[in-house]
Amino acid sequence: MARRRKKFYDVIICGGGMTGAAMALCLANLKLNVALLEFSLPQPFSKKQRFDLRVSALSAQTVLLLKTLDVWEDILEMRCHPYRRLRVWENPRYGDAIFNAENIEQLQLGFIAENRVVQLALWKKIKAKEQISTYCSTTWRQLKYCGDKVLVDLQNGEQIAGDLIIGADGAQSGVRREFQIPSSFYKYGQSCLVASVRANEAEKDITWQRFSKTGPQAFLPLSKDYASIVWYNQTEQINELVKLDERDLALKIMESFPNELGAVEVIQKGCFPLHKSHASNYIKPRLALIGDSAHTINPLAGQGANLGFQDVICLNNVINTALINGEDWSSQGVLKRYEIKRKIFNSIMMNAIDIIYHGFSNDVMPIRFIRNKIMSFANFPMINNSIMRYATGLGMELPVNFER
Repeated sequence: MARRRKKFYDVIICGGGMTGAAMALCLANLKLNVALLEFSLPQPFSKKQRFDLRVSALSAQTVLLLKTLDVWEDILEMRCHPYRRLRVWENPRYGDAIFNAENIEQLQLGFIAENRVVQLALWKKIKAKEQISTYCSTTWRQLKYCGDKVLVDLQNGEQIAGDLIIGADGAQSGVRREFQIPSSFYKYGQSCLVASVRANEAEKDITWQRFSKTGPQAFLPLSKDYASIVWYNQTEQINELVKLDERDLALKIMESFPNELGAVEVIQKGCFPLHKSHASNYIKPRLALIGDSAHTINPLAGQGANLGFQDVICLNNVINTALINGEDWSSQGVLKRYEIKRKIFNSIMMNAIDIIYHGFSNDVMPIRFIRNKIMSFANFPMINNSIMRYATGLGMELPVNFER
């Protein structure tokens, strides 16, 4: 039997989730030919469907990227919800920190969107792109070097080759393991209960987070009637909570959450263990890792998806600059620029989130006093506005060819 001819691409991306799909569109816009591998495509969308449990708080910077890729209107047409304010507190007696988009001359601080909705909008655009070939009914069997190319053997017997392979296949990245890149892994000893709820009484232009003795409790508005709530606690307690039926769980939530939530009706529920991971390297020759393949973060501040999209923006801009300068854009020297920028920033963000998490998990009086003083300082206009600009990504790196 004659062997099938290899197909050659500029870039092969393993993983077509939000970050992998966005990366494919960015590189296609740079006129590179892209192969995108994703074995499991998301379920088609209907407005009659219940809200998914997996949602993200999209920053202003992420929204700008999605607008650049011409998918934002499709996301709005499906569903997502803006929030103008963010409130953080521990005990009302000690004060709180409130952030308002009006203070930095923005209409909103961000949007809450279901991950599947974002992925579907990106894939709709991908299917119309001539520069992107999709492989959705198979997955890779082996990855290996061949000279200055990377070869990918697919389960269906095909073989494809590329100048660069990008791992965007999630926290359990097979690409990262195949290229023997170590990754640190830390368990927090807690889990998160996530539930989509009907919450008619709660305000819907605000997202909030209350720190309790057992862990943070968060509220994310999904629409005028629905919201997502996140409840941190010891894994044993979360496992017991998730076993409750929807009525009893709603009673537990209303009993434990602050009065700002009001009455709720649980629509669906789930839980996941709390951990973080960080790859020792983001690159190897002809290889780059992005998103959860390179790093996972404590979901405390809702920055996981945004960090992944920032990886996309950075790698896109590094490659674009190399193309303009006539460099070997897929070389390790060029990719190193991406790794240096993103690894430092992601490490800072991960450590900052850990300081907040561990600081508020400690009930020692001096630490409690210090953290509530810091929270009160966050309301000073200069500090408050700086925090908002940093959290929303305003003033940070944007995708090339983007005009405000």
